[in-house]
Amino acid sequence: MATARAVAASMRLTCALSTLAMLAAILFMLLLLIAGALQLRVPTGYAVVDCAPPPPSDDGAAAFLHSLLPLLAALPAAAAPTGFASLQSSGGAFARGICLGGSAPKECLACLAAAAKNLTGCGASRRAGAWRGEGCFMGYADGNASSPHEDVFRGVVSFGEDVFPAVISFDDGKPPSNPNCFDTRALIARAQSLAGRGAANSSGARVVTDAAALSSNATGKTTVTLRAQCARDRAAAAECARCLGDSAREVGACGWGLDGEHVRVADVVGYNCFLRIETSVPTGWPVPVAKYMKDPVLITLCAGMLLALVAAVIACVRGRKKRGTGNA
Repeated sequence: MATARAVAASMRLTCALSTLAMLAAILFMLLLLIAGALQLRVPTGYAVVDCAPPPPSDDGAAAFLHSLLPLLAALPAAAAPTGFASLQSSGGAFARGICLGGSAPKECLACLAAAAKNLTGCGASRRAGAWRGEGCFMGYADGNASSPHEDVFRGVVSFGEDVFPAVISFDDGKPPSNPNCFDTRALIARAQSLAGRGAANSSGARVVTDAAALSSNATGKTTVTLRAQCARDRAAAAECARCLGDSAREVGACGWGLDGEHVRVADVVGYNCFLRIETSVPTGWPVPVAKYMKDPVLITLCAGMLLALVAAVIACVRGRKKRGTGNA
């Protein structure tokens, strides 16, 4: 009798374990799918500051700074309502602020106030600019015309994430392939076209296209979005197009992962224009689970889990049959 009770208890434990195994398998597959369904956000928080070298001898530095600081303090409030403002002091200082299209006045104000703080660290520089990832630019100078340095200056800030990260990594000894490059000429032409789409307007310009239109070797479904903003006081279409084309030339053509599984952002900042290139991928159902099944380690784990589950279920069924026969 005791032996029968022990066998029955063992069978109940086996059935319980098989149930847990099935639940674990279901949970594992759900996590696998969710890992692909969630798109990681790409951070765009940064501050780029360019301080031109001060003149070797500048007797008017103190007077210039004295006239500049009130401009930097007043500019955020002046630019926030419309996204742009240009101010001039009686001491020969010029300052202008630009917020990217779509920025609410409150956001524009906060961004430019932060940029003004960045510029106060430029000391005796007669020309400087600060760009914020929140979407604004503030610059000052001792003249209203652009200098050669300002015309050619570009800062490139890039971010990127895997949208469908591998759950378990496996090194098969093969070098990583990177066929996902933009056609530089196509990218430049698309950026320049934004000048005719209102890049100098308060809302800026935006164009969305498939990666295949800008790359001959894109291997997955990837959407490319280009956003542009030209300074309104440099608003001539030809000048805006030239500025955006020069910005596009500064972007690395390769490393974009145009395979439907990566997102990338590159901001190209300049004194007279802003260009953002952003890639995105669809994250709805069905998710690319097949990608994970190419990993030998993952295949082995899944096979082992399946065999264990089948064995547990068989043992449970046999145990119940034996108990039924014994009770008959």
